[in-house]
Amino acid sequence: MYFLFYFLLSGVYLGALYSMIALGIVIIYKSTKVFNFAQGHLLMVAVLLGATLSQTFGIIIGMVLTVATTALIALLLERLTLRPLIGQPLIAALLMTIALGYLIEGGSLMVWGEGLYKYPDLFPTEPWSIGSIAIEQGVVWAFVVVAVGFAVFVLFYHKAVLGKAMRATAEDHQVSQSMGIRVTHIFSISWVIAAVLAYVASIFLGSFSGGHYLNSNLGLKAIPAVLVGGLDSITGAIVGGFIVGLLESLVTGYLSGELGEVVPFIVLLIVLMIKPYGLFGLVRIERI
Repeated sequence: MYFLFYFLLSGVYLGALYSMIALGIVIIYKSTKVFNFAQGHLLMVAVLLGATLSQTFGIIIGMVLTVATTALIALLLERLTLRPLIGQPLIAALLMTIALGYLIEGGSLMVWGEGLYKYPDLFPTEPWSIGSIAIEQGVVWAFVVVAVGFAVFVLFYHKAVLGKAMRATAEDHQVSQSMGIRVTHIFSISWVIAAVLAYVASIFLGSFSGGHYLNSNLGLKAIPAVLVGGLDSITGAIVGGFIVGLLESLVTGYLSGELGEVVPFIVLLIVLMIKPYGLFGLVRIERI
């Protein structure tokens, strides 16, 4: 029971990271219908930038510069590489995001190399104690941030004018344009929001494990979370992230680390065979 609790805590931490990455992917997909394979690479850049800039300019200024730089990178990627593909088959944009991921990873290796960069300590090092059980404060805050973020985005998409415009854009680009919505503007905002989410995830990832170019691999593990929950569902991104994180932690703890690495994709295959649109995805029926 003692070990189970710690495996669950580890799963909550992983689930929070996967949920934040998955949420960024879902937000871009909801607005553009493009699956962003480069979301994990934005996370990697945010961690490395946060570690470097915080050491150079201090924690507060470093955090501000990091989130601004990450958002600017995402904006430039959308504007220079994906916007020219508007009107082209979606497979072209999907392949472009894969190419962007490799480009970002290569650029990061050129700038930072293969070293591990220490992230500033943003959370108290002393854990909270419940009897004989110690809980890292960063794990609790990661869960809280995901819960608050979920509530904010639900309200944003249902109440805010911009959120409604993003939902309309997701339904039909041409109809949205005829209603006066600047679709390209919505695309840019979606990428900026995804970049901010990548930065938020980078805070928790960097605080626990530091900055390294292999951090981008978390983006691959978040893909099962997105598809299990449903490509167009914010609720699904959160639930899918925690399902994948908890299962990975439990399998790693009780069976083996190798099996824990692949169990998210095993779950993905099972869910897609039963519910191809995911647990919370919108089922679309096309009549021919």
